[in-house]
Amino acid sequence: MIQTEVKALGSSEHQIDVTIAQSEYDAVYAEQMKKLSQQVKLPGFRHGKVPPAVLKKQLGDKIHDETVSELLQKHYAEIIEQSGLLPAVQPELDMPHLQEGRGLVFSMKIATWPKVDVGALNELSFDKTEVEVEAADIDAVIERLMKSQVTYDEQAERAAEQGDQVHIDFVGFVDGEPFDGGRGENVALVLGEGRFIPGFEDQLLGKKAGEDCVIEVTFPADYQAVHLAGKAARFETVVKSVAAPVHADDEDALAKMLGFDDGAALREDVRQRLEGEAEQASREATANAALDALLVANPVELPEMLVAQDMRETMQRVLQNMKQQGVEVTREMIEDEGFRDEVRRRSERGLKLSILLQTVREQGDIKVSDAEIDADIERQAARYPEEQQQQFKQWVSSQQEQRESIRERLLEGKCVDYIVSQANTNSVRKTLSAWQEEHEQQA
Repeated sequence: MIQTEVKALGSSEHQIDVTIAQSEYDAVYAEQMKKLSQQVKLPGFRHGKVPPAVLKKQLGDKIHDETVSELLQKHYAEIIEQSGLLPAVQPELDMPHLQEGRGLVFSMKIATWPKVDVGALNELSFDKTEVEVEAADIDAVIERLMKSQVTYDEQAERAAEQGDQVHIDFVGFVDGEPFDGGRGENVALVLGEGRFIPGFEDQLLGKKAGEDCVIEVTFPADYQAVHLAGKAARFETVVKSVAAPVHADDEDALAKMLGFDDGAALREDVRQRLEGEAEQASREATANAALDALLVANPVELPEMLVAQDMRETMQRVLQNMKQQGVEVTREMIEDEGFRDEVRRRSERGLKLSILLQTVREQGDIKVSDAEIDADIERQAARYPEEQQQQFKQWVSSQQEQRESIRERLLEGKCVDYIVSQANTNSVRKTLSAWQEEHEQQA
């Protein structure tokens, strides 16, 4: 038998005081003692014959802990049901203790999802951004491609210049001995890109195919291979070839380099890609404005337990992404006040929007069908090579978690569209280049 009493700590935080009868505690305690007596061996006693008093003296704390664990598992669902609360995160439990004459007494702190009433959406006001592609945007892409797309013309008697591509063999020595990772064969290197140790590429300038040379450099003090950091090195090098860079003379030549029939076909491809980017930018800018307006108009008070839990999960995701990108995660980084403030900002914004959008979803009776999820999977599959599309679709469709993630994303998009359709919006037009510049400044 249990007794519960609920106390409000805040708008979305509660404390449940729980009492489990002494008689039930004693019964479970006896069961745990009997079970343990069959498992333990104590000096001077036959297996299974340890007197209860001795067992309690030697292992009383363990028996108590097992008893408490058993009682919590048995009554957790009942405690929550009696409280009438729906926990948003795992409840916080204080240490249960026996109280003479009352039984096992403890408290559970519970955070629930805040209840909000979203104000009239037609009272929201924000900019509806339309990002457009101009001829200048297309010209800028073509210009970048003209500069970046290059082939190399190998010339037997050419003396290497900045921008040339050379192929080299080399063997590196430190303190007169070859070192691991210091050997390469037919390595392609574009002079001036700075891929090698500082000073290495400069010593290849003027060299011709077939020449041998010795390159002497010093590894940077912060070099990633600690055993080489700051050390002088000698590279015995053979120049295998020298090739001059060749850029396209006109758009038709550039198109041929990139696999298009002519410059017009290349420009059409660039235009389509930019229009896709502009459409995405329009949705992103408008969605951000709509969500910002929704947050300002509908303040949400979050329970700290909910924020703390989300911060832990957010921080874990951020740190995992950093590790995957090769960034060394240090204690100083984790404890940095600015970093933790940013994590809190993200968590609070995400939680508030989740709560508000759930309410909008219910008010607008917004749903996503399985057919819409399948259509989205088809769109995603189209980005893959044709021979991989069916495999991708089968994999996503077989993963319930993936389908639910798609459903949530589509639901959010529909909620934003619904908000935009109801709100008082001001149409704003921007060129793609202007939007990109603003986006980079905000990043």
